[in-house]
Amino acid sequence: MRQLAGPAIAVDIWADPASGRALVDPGQFEQLILNLVVNARDAMPGGGRLTVAVTDALLGEAEADRLGRLPPGRYVALRVADTGTGMDDATRRHLFEPFFTTKPPGQGTGLGLATVYGIVRQSGGASDVRTAPGAGATFTIFLPTVCTPADQAARPHGHHG
Repeated sequence: MRQLAGPAIAVDIWADPASGRALVDPGQFEQLILNLVVNARDAMPGGGRLTVAVTDALLGEAEADRLGRLPPGRYVALRVADTGTGMDDATRRHLFEPFFTTKPPGQGTGLGLATVYGIVRQSGGASDVRTAPGAGATFTIFLPTVCTPADQAARPHGHHG
């Protein structure tokens, strides 16, 4: 991620060791992160800070419904935040549409965030975007928790399933 972000962008990566685990295809998850990192990089042409964090999230009924009619409960939250140019509401509303891009011709297909959306929905999750012009953007991906570290510790060694 640091290499992809480039030398002008400081990258902080943090994963809460106590967070649960989500079931997602590793190749798709890598694609999801790469797309979010590239978007963040492109939003910071003069440099900035990129933060990638994995934590637990407990979604109540109202929040889960707002995010896409998810069942309330425990989720793994992947947050990708940048200190870039940010977006207005009109742009934010179209972010996940195929072929929507704010990049100059030849610099973006408009498929990166549409791909992210597809992977997240296929994995049973949802995404949230917090942004404002000049205030950067924070993408939060919520994926259903399939087990917690306590579940893993309770399993006998060598037992898978």
